[in-house]
Amino acid sequence: MARTHDAQSTLRALNTHAEAILEAHLNQGNRMPVTDDNVGMLETLEHHRLIWRLAEDEDPQLKKVLAHFLDHITESDRRRKASEHVDQLWNELNQLFAEYREAKRLAAFEDKERVEGTIKEVLSEIIEDIRTATVTFSAYITSGFSYITDIELRIRKNEEVIDQAHRLSNLFDSFKIRELEDQAGNDPFLKRLLLKHLPATLEEGRRNLSYALNQLRILLVRMREDQRLSKLIGGFESHYANNRGFEPSIDDLDLAYCPPVLNTVAPFRIVSYGDIYDPADDQDLIEIARWARPLDSQVNEPHADAKAVSSVEFDVDGATEQEEVDPVDELVEQLLQHLLDGDIGGCEIRALEVLAHSDMDLDAATWLHTLESELDALAPNDYDLIEVDYQSEPDPLYPDNLYILDMTLRRRSDSRL
Repeated sequence: MARTHDAQSTLRALNTHAEAILEAHLNQGNRMPVTDDNVGMLETLEHHRLIWRLAEDEDPQLKKVLAHFLDHITESDRRRKASEHVDQLWNELNQLFAEYREAKRLAAFEDKERVEGTIKEVLSEIIEDIRTATVTFSAYITSGFSYITDIELRIRKNEEVIDQAHRLSNLFDSFKIRELEDQAGNDPFLKRLLLKHLPATLEEGRRNLSYALNQLRILLVRMREDQRLSKLIGGFESHYANNRGFEPSIDDLDLAYCPPVLNTVAPFRIVSYGDIYDPADDQDLIEIARWARPLDSQVNEPHADAKAVSSVEFDVDGATEQEEVDPVDELVEQLLQHLLDGDIGGCEIRALEVLAHSDMDLDAATWLHTLESELDALAPNDYDLIEVDYQSEPDPLYPDNLYILDMTLRRRSDSRL
């Protein structure tokens, strides 16, 4: 008895707050905003488990079972609001279905053929109305509402068209496949019309409508941005018109009344680079270089008596200076030369083993990076002779990035070239 009493209490709550529930379902996306006037109603609906919400600061929503029930009982109303003509034709079609089944039951073949023709005609008119309704939105998107000069009216028209598109979407949703199957039953004629032609038209209309809604929303955002810029420009224009001598300048600001946040600037370093390919920067770079060195030649010259030398003679081959060779580069060159010229057969060389047998105090990352750079610098013919395998492991946080742990180098065989 208690369960029956709870069910009756829930039905009474639905009846008491029917208007607010229907408003939330039809116009607010199943959401019920929290206000001072409806706190008691929300508590009652929550007590009967008719609404839910994840957090206290969110608006409660109607339960899914209640939303499905409201979809069912408001189907005809939503179809009528979306298109009264389609709703009228669909009601007429339902009457024709009843006449068709009755004529078929009585074996009245002439009446059956007559009703079949009428059903085809009415269903064809419904399909044509649906296609025409979706094509209309393409015209709005193409024109961009440019025929309306006032931006406020243009935005209002765009919003009206978006609402119209939502109503048309409700019209498509009102045709349920399960109900169409029930209408068709096992009759081949009705199956062909209701389960083939009509669903194909509805699916095409949904695709066109989805694209149109997306484009209309983008257009609405652009219009609102244009409206904001127009108001900004209009404000400047009116200020100039009322103040003939106005000149926008930072000197006009009264810093005594500026907030401290706007009146305080933190120092920051500006790093600049000269463009050596720009002739306009040549003179600036020359001036910077000239002032970068002291003009007093005595400071930088280690030997003061060098001024007494009137001339300098060089050998025929010119003076040469021996440059120290980097041991890391030398080891890499020896390794690559051994791979290219040495007879190593099918042997492999591990990069970290080479580093371990050398006397250099060098970390593995620098060694592998140097070896990789020298490989990339090889001539194409030499580069094709060396095959490299990388031992790696993925990054635990970003699996697409790999950590290179070692490199295995070998000489390609002739069969691979």
